[in-house]
This record gives sequence, structure tokens and C-alpha cells, in this order.
Amino acid sequence: MDLFDMILGENGLLVELRCNNAFHEPLFAGITRYLDAHIPEWQANGAIPVADASALFNLIDEFAGGSRFWNEAVRRRVEDAAQEIQDLLSTLEP
Repeated sequence: MDLFDMILGENGLLVELRCNNAFHEPLFAGITRYLDAHIPEWQANGAIPVADASALFNLIDEFAGGSRFWNEAVRRRVEDAAQEIQDLLSTLEP
């Protein structure tokens, strides 16, 4: 599964958050595995492919925006997940 589908696809992480107010741990684990696998390639190329960058922007935006419908556990998990994504992406900095 590609990053776009894991984040924004029909059964993606953001669909779970928006429609079910739930954080889907297996999907998030897949996203972090994808990032772990592709960050070295992105570093070597000096760029992130547009499709991946677009999906990441949507994920970060959703995480930052939050939702009043999420319960406290989901809110905290999203905050932690946002930090995990930030930590992974910070490895791209020169």
C-alpha cells in the first residue's frame, strides 16, 4: 500500500479519525514503516515525491488541527503520533 492510500485512501488513517473518531494503530505503524524505508532514498535524492509530500502535508494538517469530537485518549495519541512523524521527518534536515 502506498503512503497516500494509508493516509488519505478510502480506508486510510484520516478516514478513521474523521468518520469514526478513532486512531487506527496498524495503519499508523504502516505509515511509520513506510517513512523509515523511504527517508534514506529521499535524503539521497534531495526530495520527497509529490504524492508522498502531499499525503504527509494532509496528515500533519489533520494532526495539528485536532477535532473536538475526539475523546481524550484519541487526542493524546494524535499528539504523540504528530511528534513521531516530526521526529522521523526531522532526519531529512541537512
